[in-house]
Amino acid sequence: MGRGLDEPSAFATMDEAVGLGITLFDTAERYAGGASEIVIGRWLVKRDSAVSDRVRLATKVAPPDVTGSGSRFDAALLEEKFSGSLQRLGVDTVEFLLTHAPDEGTPIEETLEGLEAIRASGRCRYVGACNVDAGQLTAALDAAERLGISGYQVVQNGYSLLEPHDDRAVRSICAGRGLAFTPFSPLAGGALTAKYLRGVTPPPDSRMALRPDGVDELLTPAVYDAIDRLRSDAEHRHGVECGALALAWLLHHRDVTAVVTGPSRRSPHLELAAQAADVVLSDADFAEIESWFASPGVQGVVTTHSADPTTPTEAADGSN
Repeated sequence: MGRGLDEPSAFATMDEAVGLGITLFDTAERYAGGASEIVIGRWLVKRDSAVSDRVRLATKVAPPDVTGSGSRFDAALLEEKFSGSLQRLGVDTVEFLLTHAPDEGTPIEETLEGLEAIRASGRCRYVGACNVDAGQLTAALDAAERLGISGYQVVQNGYSLLEPHDDRAVRSICAGRGLAFTPFSPLAGGALTAKYLRGVTPPPDSRMALRPDGVDELLTPAVYDAIDRLRSDAEHRHGVECGALALAWLLHHRDVTAVVTGPSRRSPHLELAAQAADVVLSDADFAEIESWFASPGVQGVVTTHSADPTTPTEAADGSN
């Protein structure tokens, strides 16, 4: 969101990722109108097989109610969209194929059968869903059982220290039924990096300035207080930046399989991820950090993601 990264910076980000041992790149057909997939494909072509053979890809297809096509989110549309993604990426297969959001206008069975047809063809290894609530997830899993197919194997929803806990039910379902849970927007649109200061208007091209729900509603005094404590703890106890500790908290979370983290505009673009990987948190540390963000003045105010996949919030990482 905002300026994003140019192609050289995107290439540098992916090179950094591989250097850190990150080899799963997450994108979507609608990020930057398909440019995200194209740039990843160009990067893969320019790297030798020792690198490109290690990289695994995840992409997403958006439902028709987003595109306004009036189509059903069924096997025909999934095939059309996914084929376009493979062409832009320049690959024959991906690791994960996810639906970017539910489509209430299409019976879930039709969507699941379309995903299963692609998985059975060998062009993706796992299928999943983004931006689903507990009812939608349960309905989909039950429908897959009735159809005798594998159904969703991974869920990607927004979650962070600033995320309201209304996703607790989703995470519980994932844990109980053996699904991976990979949260996006782990830094709440950059708020958890502590770069947005009290009384200072965010830069006009920043993610925070472009948020549709407004900065005044997002950064309350209680939120600032919690972020101040996080920043102090990060710097004085762990020797890392504030955003790195926020990422480390998610990495320690028992419900989290992997964190979908995004690049900074500055170089090195994945410095926060590199720092977070070295942070060791005890269960007591985890609980203490969580407590700073658990007050009514913090929770229930912040919304860190939107189910609208038309907004390109992810770059070789993903933040959505």
